[in-house]
Amino acid sequence: MPAFQPTAAQFRAFRDDPHGGPVAQVNLLKFRVKAEYRPEDAEHGEDLTGREAYARYSEMFSVAMEEVGGVTLLLGDTERYFIGGGDWDAVLVNQFPNRQAFIATLNHKNYKDMSRHREAGLLCQDLIVTRPTWAGGQKL
Repeated sequence: MPAFQPTAAQFRAFRDDPHGGPVAQVNLLKFRVKAEYRPEDAEHGEDLTGREAYARYSEMFSVAMEEVGGVTLLLGDTERYFIGGGDWDAVLVNQFPNRQAFIATLNHKNYKDMSRHREAGLLCQDLIVTRPTWAGGQKL
């Protein structure tokens, strides 16, 4: 079932997992039709789509990721389902050297500022954590 944030149990399981190697996160994203900024946000009243608001978040989050060795591998609009089906607008794949690097981005000094764009633009998501066995065309 799509959600907006991990449950406390999901976060603890991610944080406490003993795997110390790289993790890649596959995000299935559903955007709001119109961005919904809070009245106290500077962007409140701007005529933006949810996709546009989320793009602001993604750009800022990418900077925070780079500081800890993370990288966006893919951000793409959903074109069609070749197998199966769903109702996602976009797919985002981020890779981090380890899970602690991802957690560091959530504790970044600018995360609260950048996350307002995520909250305004994103309706829900699924986020799947993977342990890469192939990356960049090579077996790890």
